[in-house]
Amino acid sequence: MKTRFNTLAAAGLAALLALNSYASADNGRQKTAAVAQTQVTPAQAIAAAQKQAGGQATEIQLKGKYGTPVYHVEVRNGQQEHTVYVDAASGKVVGSKAETEWKPARKAAVSLERAIQAAQSTVQGRVMEAERDSNRGQLVYKVDILGADNVPHKVIVDADSGKVLNSFVDYDD
Repeated sequence: MKTRFNTLAAAGLAALLALNSYASADNGRQKTAAVAQTQVTPAQAIAAAQKQAGGQATEIQLKGKYGTPVYHVEVRNGQQEHTVYVDAASGKVVGSKAETEWKPARKAAVSLERAIQAAQSTVQGRVMEAERDSNRGQLVYKVDILGADNVPHKVIVDADSGKVLNSFVDYDD
């Protein structure tokens, strides 16, 4: 009985791992397809989002669900955090939502747009995602780029100086 249970548990775990691997690969294919369909640059999407919400952009993601690529841009203005949706083909704002955060975000000396430019000077390609984050107390931007060779890269940019701190191939996403 115990052997049968262990066999069933192992088979269930293997199926779960296979499903997770398939979902991860499918997510990667969706991002790659979304990047290929974009007409609007991340800088243009950020400008549209900041105009809509006011404040400073802290994150941008390109999502391609349902066949239409859309940038999700987070903009902070004091304690207000706006998520602005920008059509990646036309550059038009197609929606937004706002939330009140408990405390204001720490301001960065370097804008998200400048961090993306610094990352693209290190790795040529299309930006899939960029976010501001704290790394061991240091404010940084993490920029995911699909390289010209279709290899995913992650570039870490210092949010105070704009210097590229690290760049590596990133197959995790």
